[in-house]
Amino acid sequence: MNRPTEEQLSDYVNNHLSPKDAKKVLEWLSTSDGQAYLNQRLEADFAALDQGQKTLLKPKVTADDILRSAESQQKQPAMVKQPPKWGVARLAASVALIVAMLGGLIYFLTGWTTYEEYQTAFAESADVRLPDGSIVHMSGNSKLKFAKEWGKDEAREVWFEGEGYFDVVKKQAANKFTVKTPRNFDVQVLGTTFTVTARESASRVVLETGAIALHVANDSGADQIMMAPGDLVEMDQTNDLLIKKEVRPEIYTSRKDDKLVFDKTPLKEITRILKDDYGFTVVVNDSEILEEKFTGVVPSKDVETLLAGLRSLLDVKIIRDKNIIKLIH
Repeated sequence: MNRPTEEQLSDYVNNHLSPKDAKKVLEWLSTSDGQAYLNQRLEADFAALDQGQKTLLKPKVTADDILRSAESQQKQPAMVKQPPKWGVARLAASVALIVAMLGGLIYFLTGWTTYEEYQTAFAESADVRLPDGSIVHMSGNSKLKFAKEWGKDEAREVWFEGEGYFDVVKKQAANKFTVKTPRNFDVQVLGTTFTVTARESASRVVLETGAIALHVANDSGADQIMMAPGDLVEMDQTNDLLIKKEVRPEIYTSRKDDKLVFDKTPLKEITRILKDDYGFTVVVNDSEILEEKFTGVVPSKDVETLLAGLRSLLDVKIIRDKNIIKLIH
């Protein structure tokens, strides 16, 4: 079968062909040469996208990918009525060609994977249900992004920044759940509960139940750290391992219950929470007090309740001036 000319392909896209000529184009597109042509057009369109657009799309898209999507949508060309004997594949090829040649690759793919995004303000918390039924409890000043739908055999991925508690529904091995962070570490699980802190001031994972493979990229390469229930892993700003130790997970997972649990917690960590989660600027009159440790439980539902609890717990004077907290020993 002869290959259509570029003019004929262009006329087909613009619905300028007669039904007879359009049928010939469709028949050629269903051949191996036609599919190869379509793949070349897809690769060219993908290469023309900027890096930001590419990160939203699948890393490699083929004509078969688009054919599968077209088959499910059952879209038909505006001009040519398809006889039943042509089959879905040829119809799909025509749809895919229209998408690619109109520069529609980006529209098609960003429509193919749509995302949900959530962001909490300072001092705000939110519970978000993921497509598989997993729950994320987001602390203040946190961001969460995930695909609106997850396929039955598709890996589950979320992008997270801030601090949050994850209660992940257990699935088969093919449905691994991965938390990707901007701090160059990823958390990979099947089904478990854990807390992630991914901020400029702190990178930490605490495992409550199940098992975790923590993938960390740093200056020396990439490391994988296996975690068991009760493990805490903390990294510095270059993702070098600072601490791996056993802890009481409820100290770090208590945020989901609107409370802060301290167990010999340095005041330095408490000030970090006030800064990162509540948006305060914290001023201390004596830096040595930052190493003092405190034990107790403080409600964290709102700022005033939190500060009242801290005043009763901490052996320091707390003065609030709008968004400035002064700690005076």
